[in-house]
Amino acid sequence: MLRSRRLWRYLRLIVGLALIALLIPTLATPEFWSTLASVNVPLVVLAFVLSVASVASKAWRWGVVMRWRGIHLSPGYLLFSYFIGMFFNNFLPSGMGGDAVRAIEAARHTGRGAESVTAVVVERGSGMLAIFATGSLFALTVPTLPTGIALLVHALFVGSLVMVWALWLDVTGHVLAAIGARLPVRLQGAWGKFTRVYDEFRLYRHEWRLLAAVMWQSVITLALSLASVYTLLLAFNDPIPFAAFASFFAIATAVDVIPISLNGLGVREGTYVFFLGQIGVARPVALGVALLVRLLVLIQAALGGIAFLWRNVHGEKLAKQIGTEG
Repeated sequence: MLRSRRLWRYLRLIVGLALIALLIPTLATPEFWSTLASVNVPLVVLAFVLSVASVASKAWRWGVVMRWRGIHLSPGYLLFSYFIGMFFNNFLPSGMGGDAVRAIEAARHTGRGAESVTAVVVERGSGMLAIFATGSLFALTVPTLPTGIALLVHALFVGSLVMVWALWLDVTGHVLAAIGARLPVRLQGAWGKFTRVYDEFRLYRHEWRLLAAVMWQSVITLALSLASVYTLLLAFNDPIPFAAFASFFAIATAVDVIPISLNGLGVREGTYVFFLGQIGVARPVALGVALLVRLLVLIQAALGGIAFLWRNVHGEKLAKQIGTEG
């Protein structure tokens, strides 16, 4: 198992380096460097502020879900945990994503494993659904959007709805129970933990007020995220219609979560260059935006590393940040 994980890590690194190699011709052009040198720095700073605000909004959304399950975490704990998750995502080649870190940390600190894991799933899932829905809606308003991009955005939205519907069906629970009954004894424990998380997830099926509140918070979060990246486009003085950009953002978000490269190396940059190029953004600008997005994320991830160290040093204060009720 350890050997296969190590091999997978190396394969992801190779994929990332290969994708970066494909971008070298653009990086090597004088046009790219002149474009990068002309960037509007105040707008980049504004983009960073908006990006941090979007992270704070995500942390608040997570807290809303946790409170519904009777788990009360302080705003500081929630925000620190989000930044710490970004640190694990971007600086540690462990293969453990930031969402997994948040779920495991919350489960360890609160003693509510299934609830903590499911809250992260619901929080992140609602955000993805909002991104796909918005991208699909905006795609309908751009007649010049390439057909392939429009179809892909609509497919992401419809596919996400179908996935949620399928997971909430009673028959899915019966299928999972039947699979578990046929597993070897040594796998029963792990499967039992998985099904407990699944059963917890299905509790959200009829909580429409909670889901509405979470989706509303997701709209706020998405607005901040869209504004942040679109501001980077403005910083290069190469704007495109906002509706077309929102459609692109849905695709970029979907690609970004596919673990084919270590820490997303090369994937995000290649996605920006290819798909922004399809809607009229010059390659040097698209690559410049992608690199600045990565820079802003790395700065926040570095803050998460500091928060992680602080949390380890001041562990006794953590108990004061967490309260739980059944």
